[in-house]
Amino acid sequence: MTAKKYIFKPEMCETMINMGLQGASQKMMWAELGISKKTAEEYKKKHEEFADALDLALVHSQAFWEREILANLDNKGFNSRLAEIALRG
Repeated sequence: MTAKKYIFKPEMCETMINMGLQGASQKMMWAELGISKKTAEEYKKKHEEFADALDLALVHSQAFWEREILANLDNKGFNSRLAEIALRG
């Protein structure tokens, strides 16, 4: 059985940024793109736009979770532990 060869597509960058805006983790982004962690690492080295988009997506994701935490400081039903784990991820 041969391994599938993945091909970088510029639209992957937009997908990652959009997912970051929704609070997605790196692994969620890679799963959506259908690539492995190893492939993502290769893309980051070979495609500057991929590396930049991933960095921006992660900034958006962290900001999403920080806003959620701040917006729910007084909400006893809000699972702050889960938000903390998402923020770290």
